[in-house]
Amino acid sequence: MGNNEYEIRKSEELGRYLVAARDLTPDDVVLTELPLVYGPKSMPDPEALMPCVGCYKPIFTDVGERCSRCGWPVCSGNCPGLKDPLHHGVECEILSARPECVLDNMADYYRHDALLPLRCALLQYTDDDKWKKLLELQSHMECRVPGTDAYDEADEFTVKYLMNVFINKIDKNVKNKYLNLISGELLHKICGIIDTNALEIRLPNGSELNALYATTCMMEHSCVPNTKHLFNTSGKDVKDKYKITVKVVVPINKGDHVATMYSHALWGTQARRQHLKDTKYFSCKCIRCSDPTELGTYLSAMKCFGDDKGPCDGIHLPEDPLDEETDWACNKCTVKVNNSQINILISEMGEEVENVQMMGGSVNMLENILCRLSTFLHPNHYHLYSIKHSLIQLYGRQSSYMSEEILDKKIKMCKDLIFITKTLDPGNARLSLYSAILHHELHSALVLKSKKATKDGSLRTVDEIRPLIDEAKLSIEAALSSLKDDVEETSGKKLHEVIEKSRLDFVNYCESKNINI
Repeated sequence: MGNNEYEIRKSEELGRYLVAARDLTPDDVVLTELPLVYGPKSMPDPEALMPCVGCYKPIFTDVGERCSRCGWPVCSGNCPGLKDPLHHGVECEILSARPECVLDNMADYYRHDALLPLRCALLQYTDDDKWKKLLELQSHMECRVPGTDAYDEADEFTVKYLMNVFINKIDKNVKNKYLNLISGELLHKICGIIDTNALEIRLPNGSELNALYATTCMMEHSCVPNTKHLFNTSGKDVKDKYKITVKVVVPINKGDHVATMYSHALWGTQARRQHLKDTKYFSCKCIRCSDPTELGTYLSAMKCFGDDKGPCDGIHLPEDPLDEETDWACNKCTVKVNNSQINILISEMGEEVENVQMMGGSVNMLENILCRLSTFLHPNHYHLYSIKHSLIQLYGRQSSYMSEEILDKKIKMCKDLIFITKTLDPGNARLSLYSAILHHELHSALVLKSKKATKDGSLRTVDEIRPLIDEAKLSIEAALSSLKDDVEETSGKKLHEVIEKSRLDFVNYCESKNINI
């Protein structure tokens, strides 16, 4: 069972998982597969924009056309997806149990998130083989009992909506034909399968889909993933629509587990583990979570709180990062702090950082909060990473922040953040955009510094700027290389264009100085 790249194994703790069947190197493809099923997510502001049920293009809700049978918003009555069984073809039969259209309260009336569970249920009619594969996926129903948030949310927003509004109203023959096995219980199981396994696909037009993949879903999570996945969203070949490709990003030895990541790489261990517990129902024990220093990055570390005599220059780390009740001990003195105190502090700081970022923080605001939080946090703490990442994009870009002193500060900040990013995500599986921005900003600061006059006002000689130029060249190459898998995606494509323009400017600058690069 399996192919040349991976084998499927099974264990009590992990369920089914994948291991490498041979030694794999970066850019090897572990697997490609088409989705079992996919469906649109709601747009951020569903009262203004909704995805077309046939092709997912965003449409203005107040003026958009409607499907002539079921009344759901569409881009046009001729959208090819309306008859396609993979898109709207079959579900239309069920949705037309409610023929009337509305223009008010659209978000409650047309629940796009409920379409994926319905499409899953319809596999029993459209594709028996996919239906069987779907039911093999983990649902974690043992954790999703009535009274839990996950159960109650699915019940209110999906199960009752589909059952009461559509399924209970369809003709008995239609129900027997398409949804022979349907029940509220089965829909709950499907919601569990989706929450546990669905992957998010961002389309170039701004819509988002959720999709389920039979084999990819078996990959276990690690906070230091050794693969990344890409989706085919270009739609050049309809047969390959939303095909996933799982690529190796760091060497994987034969027999090693093949892993992906389901949480944010720039969250600290406690935030990541809590998120995984809430959404995927497991406690991560990967090498990063088990290491109090998070692979030497100190991404969650605090400065010493001190005793009556004040703090020492040590840092607080969790004694056992896998224990939610752990004490945080200073590595230089005897002071310990309990976890709940740390948690309260960190979440208060998180809200502050978020507020400044939401307001589009100015250099002044960002420097103030950086200075304030640096009293308590290790310089590499993830809250400070976020502030510094914003600052480096402002330093050297605004006329009042162009001095050599500021450029040196920017260069150091970029290098510090590159160290963290590279350590946590050596293969650019999750942080490729962050990495590209950091290397690009480092490049621009080095070039600006090479153009600065010396203290006595004279221009620097070619020999003096040579080291800066060499480093700037490596930085821009690293920026472009970290985006090599992202140029299909909208954000990656835009960033790539910006960096490519900087590269051309750099080449011209070097030519004008007769510097051979």
